[in-house]
Amino acid sequence: MRVRLSAWVLVAAVAAGAAGVGLAAAGVASPLRSALVFLFLAVAPTVAIAGLLRSLDPFARLMAAVMADVVLLGVVAMVMLAERVWSPVHGLLAVAAITALCLAAQVPVVRRRAAAMARAAQPRSAAPRAASSDSADLRF
Repeated sequence: MRVRLSAWVLVAAVAAGAAGVGLAAAGVASPLRSALVFLFLAVAPTVAIAGLLRSLDPFARLMAAVMADVVLLGVVAMVMLAERVWSPVHGLLAVAAITALCLAAQVPVVRRRAAAMARAAQPRSAAPRAASSDSADLRF
């Protein structure tokens, strides 16, 4: 029950944050918009990235996802500033797009296809060659 409750809280936080992103994109000036946007920037990328880190234990996953969220926000801001296209709304939309990509990567169909592509990309091992003492076969 506890896991389901925390999952619902995260879903509610992401949904409220997405509403804040919608308000920001629409240009609605409201004190609630700032709180919802902050909630989105703090929770949504963290949840999306944590879902990609399934092999870690829960605490390590949380810490890595929080740090990745901070890095993501910083990199988006630095790239936009370096390219002289900084806009808070466009930065928010860029973070929302990256978050959506991270969430889309967790869809079971996408995960199965990615796993199949990874298996297909692995080189097939050839039959083992007999060891020879010839020094011409030794290549570095």
